[in-house]
Amino acid sequence: MDNCLPALFLRIRFQRLPRACFRHWQIATGFLLAIGAFHHALADDEISDTSPRTTLPESADQTPVMTLEPMTIMGTALPQPLKSNTSILKGRSLRLQQGDTLGTTLDKELGLSNASYGPGVGVPVIRGLTGSRVRMLQSGIGSHDATSLSPDHAVAIEPLFAEEIRIIRGPETIKYGGNAIGGIVDVKDHRIPERAPQNLIDGSIESRYDTNGHGTNSAFKLNLGKDWLALSLGGFLRDRGDIRIPGKPIDEAFIQQQFGLSDVQNVTGKIPNTDSKSTGGFAGISWLGQSAMAGMSISHMDNRYGVPKGSHGLDPNHLDGLELILPQLDDLTGFEDIFGPQALFPSIRMNMRQTRYDFKGEWYEPVRGIERIGFRYGLVDYQHTEIEGGTPFTLFKNDVGEGRFEIDHNFFQRLTGTVGVQWINRDFAALGVETFVPETRQQSLGLYTTQQYAWDNWTVSSGLRFEQSRINPRADQLSLRGSALPPIPLPDEMKYRAVSASASVQWHPLKDTSVMLLFNHSKRSPDIQELLSLGPHLSTRSFDIGNVQLTNETMNMIDLGFSLKKERFGLRVNGYYSRANNFIYQRNTGLVYEIDNEVIRQRCVSQAECVSIFAYDQRNAEFIGYESELEARLYRLAQGDVLLTVFSDYVRGRFVQGGRDDIPRLPPLRYGAELGFSHAKWHTALRYTRAEAQNFPGENETRTRGYHLLTASADYQMGLGKWADLWLFVRGTNLLNQEIRSAVSFLRNFAPEPGRSLVFGLRATF
Repeated sequence: MDNCLPALFLRIRFQRLPRACFRHWQIATGFLLAIGAFHHALADDEISDTSPRTTLPESADQTPVMTLEPMTIMGTALPQPLKSNTSILKGRSLRLQQGDTLGTTLDKELGLSNASYGPGVGVPVIRGLTGSRVRMLQSGIGSHDATSLSPDHAVAIEPLFAEEIRIIRGPETIKYGGNAIGGIVDVKDHRIPERAPQNLIDGSIESRYDTNGHGTNSAFKLNLGKDWLALSLGGFLRDRGDIRIPGKPIDEAFIQQQFGLSDVQNVTGKIPNTDSKSTGGFAGISWLGQSAMAGMSISHMDNRYGVPKGSHGLDPNHLDGLELILPQLDDLTGFEDIFGPQALFPSIRMNMRQTRYDFKGEWYEPVRGIERIGFRYGLVDYQHTEIEGGTPFTLFKNDVGEGRFEIDHNFFQRLTGTVGVQWINRDFAALGVETFVPETRQQSLGLYTTQQYAWDNWTVSSGLRFEQSRINPRADQLSLRGSALPPIPLPDEMKYRAVSASASVQWHPLKDTSVMLLFNHSKRSPDIQELLSLGPHLSTRSFDIGNVQLTNETMNMIDLGFSLKKERFGLRVNGYYSRANNFIYQRNTGLVYEIDNEVIRQRCVSQAECVSIFAYDQRNAEFIGYESELEARLYRLAQGDVLLTVFSDYVRGRFVQGGRDDIPRLPPLRYGAELGFSHAKWHTALRYTRAEAQNFPGENETRTRGYHLLTASADYQMGLGKWADLWLFVRGTNLLNQEIRSAVSFLRNFAPEPGRSLVFGLRATF
């Protein structure tokens, strides 16, 4: 499918398309022509339509009374009030926060954290929940990568293409199924164009340089078209070296505690094998009618990155690198049988590829009472290869088709809503040496509705979803080669049914004040890896054990929010409590598995091959937390404003069944302030964040120390004649060069967060 991409990305090639590609283009072309013909047939009927329409008064002189020239406002004002459970990142704020991964891009947002696994992987964490509980969407359709399968897998969404990122927790999550039980992150990139450019062509070019790792990022977007036809093209290139850090990557105290070993090879100042290189691009086309549109896009991404070596073991050819546990030997002669390549697991690289085919069709106001009929479909071909010591070991494949059909109505003056259906077909396979999950087919179907009723100062919203999923493993048992563990029989099919509901009440006692009370009752069916894992997974230095007895997970959440927006200040506060019944989690058993000897032990005997054993289990749990933010305009000057933002967020999670143990890998208490100066053409800001120590790490997990994070940014906007604008910016991160070990990172004891970093960039729009 990769050969089907148009040769309009970073490198242009002219070649004959294979037969399968013509088949995809025929389907796409037929899709566009069918909708176009249908619309023209409707347009013929509309010629005789005598229904009243809003028109300008007729006059003998049709000359406009006044013509206004377009004007761009570059200043910064306090943001408009949003729903307390919704965050939108766009414009200048989005451009400044964009990072190499989606997790780093959203790390500053309230209630969000970055589950890093080296710089090549960054997965958003919402209120302590991630993986199969947070849906990553690309313009409404799932990313369908392998992030839920394991924390070392990157999100297949490119942040540089994002025009808007929306984070939602509330009734709207009902639309996206049980895997949105913790929230959704929807990245809108407009690769299927929704408008034709005003002057036949517009676009942007952007380039960035990061001093940490000598990272370079370049991207372009181009929009072409006129009237009813619009095209879009885009491409990006990212390249970076090993991450620089202020101290040593491996936490030697952790090695002593977890493995009972004190002799550790370590390095200082960098994390080897954390370099990465990514390329990709897209092409989109749309037909734009007066009351309908249809479009499609094709996109491709290649992402090659290394996983920090401390998570795998030793490379006998690079003993001056980041080795784990090895006696201080200068010469390995005579020890090849013990410390050979097969036992030491050399550097692991990830080669990820994804090709997407996205289709979209919308029909606006087809009949009275129907605002929109929408159709979305995404076909995703995802795979990544885990390469150990230059040899491919395991291939992960995920072929997914996801569709969505929605009808938005306004039959009554105060009642609006959506009725829809969503379906997903997924074929998953892990092939090769490290096949710890069997080939599996998964299907799900969901019917949902969301409704909103408004009167006076009140708005009531509700949602209801019925979902059914089936999982069919293509194996009759789970077994571990060479192990004394008995095989685990598997059923031919596992079926799950889930009913989810939500309701919220929003009250506006004053013009600029809002109070919202939200209740969510959501169910999530177990995911493939939670049910069917069995075996060592060296990318996470773990031995994963699934549980075919898992049942639906149920989350009951109450969220109380308050927002206030005045001319000189704004306030947003959220407090929430969640009770999770049958919460699915990975429990650190405290045992270790020796890869070479294929045995389970309480302590390491062979120093190089120990991995921790994690088992999927269920227990009732509870979460309680808050998010708060105060924004104020301290001074209004003739040429700008002085702005102050004070913020804090926190989540605490505990099990309430079988003891009140802590839920592992939750973010600690954070608080801080940002002082900024906003001018018509330039802006500066200094932000300080204090993260306290995480003293509730979970069973058999290690605590993390608190840290101080200082960031700064400055940017300047200038015009280049009437055809283009130029935006220059610089952003500094971790200016105090602190050693930061993130409590939500699976790899925190082997790879801390990057040290001091300066990013210089420019963006031209035309």
